[in-house]
Amino acid sequence: FSCDEVVQLFREVLGREISLDDAQHLANVTEGWAGALILLADRVQSAGSVDLEQLNHSDTLFQYISLEQFDPLPAEIKEFLLSSAVLRTMGVDSVNELLERSDTQEKLTQLQNLNLVLVEEEDGDARYRYHSLFRAFLVSHVRSSDGEQFRELNMLAAQRMENDERWEDAVYHYIQAAAWDNVIEVTEEVGWRMFEEGKLDTLSDWLSSVPAEEMTSQPQLMLWKGRVLHYLGLLDAALSIVSKAIAVLEEREDWVPLAEALVTRGMSMRVKGDYIESRDALQRARTLLTDNDAPEEKLTEARKQLGMTLSRTGDLNESVRELTAVVDVYEAAGDVYNIAHAGMELGASLGLLGRLPEAAGYLERSRQLWSQLGNEHMLVQTLVNLGMTYFLQGDFERAGEIYSQGLERVRRMDMLPQEVYLAVSLADVQREKGEHQAALDSYNAILDDAWTIGDAYICVYIMDAIANTHRLMGDLVQAESWAGRASAEAEKTEGDLEQGICLVTKGLIQRQQGELKEAVEYLEKAVPYLREKDARRELAAAYFHLAGTYFSLKKKRVALDYLEKVAELVKDLGYDHFLLVEAARNPLLVQYGAANKVADGYYARMKKLMKSAPSAEGESEDGVATDEAALTAFGFGHARVEYNGQEITDLEWRSEKSREMFFFFLCNRRGLRKEEIVAVLWPDMPEEKTTSAFHSNMYRLRKALYTDIISKESGRYQLDPGGDFAFDVEQFQAALAAAADPQAADEALKQMERAERLYKGQFAPEFYSEWAETLRWQLEEKYMSLLGSLSAAYNEAGEFKKSADICQKIVELDEFNEAAWYRLMSNYIQAQQSEAAKYCYNRYIQIVSEDEDVAADVPDFDDLVKEIMAGLPKTP
Repeated sequence: FSCDEVVQLFREVLGREISLDDAQHLANVTEGWAGALILLADRVQSAGSVDLEQLNHSDTLFQYISLEQFDPLPAEIKEFLLSSAVLRTMGVDSVNELLERSDTQEKLTQLQNLNLVLVEEEDGDARYRYHSLFRAFLVSHVRSSDGEQFRELNMLAAQRMENDERWEDAVYHYIQAAAWDNVIEVTEEVGWRMFEEGKLDTLSDWLSSVPAEEMTSQPQLMLWKGRVLHYLGLLDAALSIVSKAIAVLEEREDWVPLAEALVTRGMSMRVKGDYIESRDALQRARTLLTDNDAPEEKLTEARKQLGMTLSRTGDLNESVRELTAVVDVYEAAGDVYNIAHAGMELGASLGLLGRLPEAAGYLERSRQLWSQLGNEHMLVQTLVNLGMTYFLQGDFERAGEIYSQGLERVRRMDMLPQEVYLAVSLADVQREKGEHQAALDSYNAILDDAWTIGDAYICVYIMDAIANTHRLMGDLVQAESWAGRASAEAEKTEGDLEQGICLVTKGLIQRQQGELKEAVEYLEKAVPYLREKDARRELAAAYFHLAGTYFSLKKKRVALDYLEKVAELVKDLGYDHFLLVEAARNPLLVQYGAANKVADGYYARMKKLMKSAPSAEGESEDGVATDEAALTAFGFGHARVEYNGQEITDLEWRSEKSREMFFFFLCNRRGLRKEEIVAVLWPDMPEEKTTSAFHSNMYRLRKALYTDIISKESGRYQLDPGGDFAFDVEQFQAALAAAADPQAADEALKQMERAERLYKGQFAPEFYSEWAETLRWQLEEKYMSLLGSLSAAYNEAGEFKKSADICQKIVELDEFNEAAWYRLMSNYIQAQQSEAAKYCYNRYIQIVSEDEDVAADVPDFDDLVKEIMAGLPKTP
């Protein structure tokens, strides 16, 4: 019977109505058996009311099965049925092994002929099972008639399943045998792995199978149930059961499990927004674990959770310290999941501190690891944070790429709230890039979905963003209309942040309409709302707009005061690209701040960085700004150029060759004849085409930067001799030279560290010409040599952790570097991190195992430890 047929049977035969949920439940339980449907009808009150495991031998249904199907069978068949029924599915070999018999195939064939067993294919092998109701009858029979045999068979089955790492089946049989210690052992062994693999439903099913009376007497099972409920978002239920576990563990003075329970409590309180309670629980957990010499992985988990909470309480520096230490532990252990998780949280904390480049580094690493693990949910969370980090840095291209990747994933996963946030963020990127119509279309397209998810803040934010976009497009009528709608909704929510951003927008509209006094009124009303929510970025922008409005009102002293406030907030934030965008629209204000030396020259630096549109007098014939400005070139990792604080895009370069030509000049500062340049950049091109290629790419280069970027004198081309350039490759080589200077030996380590930081990857991997290949190889050789020297210097200074980190970089680039592996293990041993050393030793053995000669010469780990501690040379 299908679900619909069950509904029809109840209505027409039994004269009862049944819900679709109840009908589907009955259809599943009875597998469509009509007689059983009728016999179980009285039990159906809710979808979960019929539990086959809890039916007993006196039930009408089981009496019917006994009379009609079981009693007439021969004794040997009954005996086989009762003993084999403990297995939910059967293979011939598994039954023979469990029951210590050899005739299973014969018996199963007999039962198949009697229609008492079903056969299914699984991975090409035959798997047998009894009808679910018939098996429930058999299990009930053997449990009531011979409880000891039932327990023994389940224990045997569980142990075999555990040996085969069939964890779900093992736990099922341990539960049937009431072997609670074994259930706890298996859960402890594989529970975290199942969390990492996202198998929360399986864990939940295990724990739901434990009878309530047993659960209350097993605090560690209560703890696991609390963890599952937490990750399923059932926070109140999680806190309730964890509180019960805490009470039992406190009474028993079982300190390590108590600390684990406190960790789960801290996690749930954090998600509920009670950060102080969360912090207190996690700090106590860390103390208990430290005082009781708990396993390192438990202490590290507590510290990770504490670091996450500290970022919410505003203790950002403490959060970064905790999470940095946690990442180091996981790195040493090679725990990929937790490297990704702790790195993601550390990136978020660094972002809040304004240390955006560092944040991006950790988040990029986490993104790679989540992709490697296939954990889409955590990957999406990382992409959201990473996109915002690039956005705040002003790297709108990368931010857009990241948000687009996130959107593609959440749409596949049907995650509407995340889709709304990512779509809005992508629209923000479009607006900041000046793509106003595209941004407007995006905001309007997502607004209905924002109402669907019921997030008041995001709805107000989108309407306010639409108003601002209309303002930037010059459509002040539409801007005012949308600003009014956003403001009305913000007043309904009574949210400080919502009302603050709406008042700022109204002020900007008034300013653009020339109503300066009204603009000041709105902006000043916004300030206390934004200050109340500690919305420092929005507050800094509001102060900047107030400074600009007062400047227009000729109240220049007040304008300077607000510029000081802006600089103070930016110092706390650690980044200011969002202001550079506004500064480009208010150049006179910035010039005034710079002329008055406000905030120790902050606005003078801003004036130099901002990329305002050049006036006609400041342009050359081809439209390129010729005012001298700082230019920064990055050769390591990916060849790119920043000019006036903005990265030159692929569209501005117009060809990869023009970019390569610039870097060729940058690496060769002497005057070069056209023939030399052509021979290097176009070695295989026919001579008649080289002139055209040369001049077209020279034009693109100058167009992307400025006309005099390449000068020509006496038939030779040269990089602008008066240009203000910073080039990471030159700085890398200068740092190496300084480190090698015997007269500055006390500065050698600092210079090596500087060189190591500058090397972000191979030189310009996108350039394939021979000159680039040669330079790339030379720089990589220098970098590898630098790493060797740096790791040795740290080791000699007793900085074993730093030395180990450098060795890790060496073996990532050259996994067969025997000396680096040895020093890596030596560092961990000297730092008393024997587990990390053993992990590295096993990795090295695995790598060299294919070479029998090398593998045979590697000493045993214990011998290696003795060698290192005795200061003996390494035995090959």
